Amino acid sequence: MHEGSLDPNTSDAPVKIDIFTTEEELPFAGHPTVGSSWFLLSGPGRVGKQRKEIVLQTKAGNMPATLLDSGRVRVKVHTDYKEHPAIAFPWIKSAQINLQGADYANGTDGAEAVVSIVKGVSYVLLRLNSEDALKRLQGTSGRIEVPGLGEWQGFVGLYAFYEKEDGNVRTRMFAGNLEDPATGSAAATLGGWLGRQKGAGKWTFEIIQGVEMGRKSEIEVFVEAGEGNRVERVELSGNAVEVAEGSIAF
Repeated sequence: MHEGSLDPNTSDAPVKIDIFTTEEELPFAGHPTVGSSWFLLSGPGRVGKQRKEIVLQTKAGNMPATLLDSGRVRVKVHTDYKEHPAIAFPWIKSAQINLQGADYANGTDGAEAVVSIVKGVSYVLLRLNSEDALKRLQGTSGRIEVPGLGEWQGFVGLYAFYEKEDGNVRTRMFAGNLEDPATGSAAATLGGWLGRQKGAGKWTFEIIQGVEMGRKSEIEVFVEAGEGNRVERVELSGNAVEVAEGSIAF
C-alpha cells in the first residue's frame, strides 16, 4: 500500500496497492485486496473521512470496494476473464497416490479447465467427485506450467473443487506443495467459470476453503453472465480481522 495514496486531502482518489509473494508480484489477489479495503474502511481517519466505499488501484485495474453492514467487504473485480484450451495434466494426477480415477470428474486422462480471472493470474480447475476426494488431495512437486497463455502468462495455481448438494462449493488451492486457506482470486476464477456453465443470469456461489488446514474460510462470489455467457461482472466478498501491527524500516 502506498503511503502517498492516503492523503486525507485526496481521500476520494484511488488507493494504489502492489501485491507481492516471496517469489513474484501479482496483479491481483483476494487477501490483499479485501484486507486492504477492510483496513482502510473500518478505522477512523485512515482515508481522511470515515466512509463505506473506496477504490483500490491494482496492476489489474481499479477495483471498487464496499464495507457492508455485516462487516464483510465486497470488491468488484476488474476482470480480464478468459478460458484457455483445456489441458490434461497426467503428472499431477499420477502423483496423487491417495486418489483413483473415479475420484476425478474428468477421469485420470481427462482435460481440465484452465482459466484466468485477470492477466497474470490463472488456475487449473480440478473438479472432484466427492468431499472425501478433496480431503485426500495433495500438493504438487513443482509449479504448474501452462503453454500458450500469451498475455495471461504469469502465476498458475491448482484449484480443486467439489460442488455439494446444498449448493456450496468446497475448494482447496495449491501452489506447488504450499496450500492456501483462502484464495480470493481463485474463488473469483471458479465463480466466473461456474457462472458460464449455468448460462446467462446472475449467480451467487458460497465457497468454503481451508477446512483441511483447520483454517476454514468462507468466500462469496457474485457473477453476472450476459449474452453468449460472457462474464460481465464478478464481485468478491469476505471477512477480515486485524491480527498484528508493525512498521517497515528501509
